[in-house]
Amino acid sequence: MKSPVRNLFRIGCAAACLAFAQHAFAESDWDAARHVRTDWVFASMKESDVRPTLDRALKDQARWAGLPGNAPDAGAFSCTKLALPPPSAEAQAAFDAAPSSRGRDADKAYAKAASLGSWRAAARLASSSLDDEDWEGAQPAIAWLLVHHVPAGYNKLADVLQAMSGYDGETPGEGMSGMIASLRWRAAREGDPVAQMEMADLFEKLGQPDLVIALRACATQQNPALK
Repeated sequence: MKSPVRNLFRIGCAAACLAFAQHAFAESDWDAARHVRTDWVFASMKESDVRPTLDRALKDQARWAGLPGNAPDAGAFSCTKLALPPPSAEAQAAFDAAPSSRGRDADKAYAKAASLGSWRAAARLASSSLDDEDWEGAQPAIAWLLVHHVPAGYNKLADVLQAMSGYDGETPGEGMSGMIASLRWRAAREGDPVAQMEMADLFEKLGQPDLVIALRACATQQNPALK
């Protein structure tokens, strides 16, 4: 019999996970906000490549989840820290210059930082789109993260799927929930501290205290602000 943990990670969708209708908005402010958050991406990748990039990531996730040792109940969590090159001084300065409160000015600052190579700025822009329920608008930044092999890309892709499938209070089905959890688990395994904290919360609900402790310790070592 499969464990409750492994049942939760059962994937029932791949590229079809993204087959949801985007809200139709006509407001010019909303449209302008999307341009701020996404136009920087298209300086380095075609807009038409965004969806295929995400579809490939979802198909690869189904493959990854089936590999030996990648199941959530395959053993203890081994702390992995992010192995990404630091941003340039210019990119970091642009990131640090962003206002602390979300809004158009913050988006513009993060777009500048992301265009200079800051993956954290790209992740912030994806989150900003999701805060506005602009699922489609979040996808270019996530595709950029995935193309640049940033583990946060998997976690942000999980965020999109969570938002899309849970809209209007709906509960994601088993297959969708499995994909969401598997993407987060991959991001956590590859060193993303935010994903590590989110997986710790999930494993706490599943009664896996050893995993909870290990994940939270790993996350806070990298980012003490996470609680």
